[in-house]
Amino acid sequence: MNRSIVLALLALSALVVACEEQKPQAGSTTTGGAATAPVVLDDKDIPTAADYDDQAEKDISATNYKSELDTLEKEITSQD
Repeated sequence: MNRSIVLALLALSALVVACEEQKPQAGSTTTGGAATAPVVLDDKDIPTAADYDDQAEKDISATNYKSELDTLEKEITSQD
């Protein structure tokens, strides 16, 4: 019985310590007490395959497609 009381008190004290609210440290980097704003990304901020297709259509034409292809092949072989 004494063992169960000791274990119950130990578990209770562990819960109290674990659930205690964390206080900010005195040397924190925030100034003025203002919280930093969360970063909000819009779908337009993230490039998609369609964005790259549009750029490729502008950059590559019927007259320069061979040179562009050679450039891409050189980049790929240099990465190996």
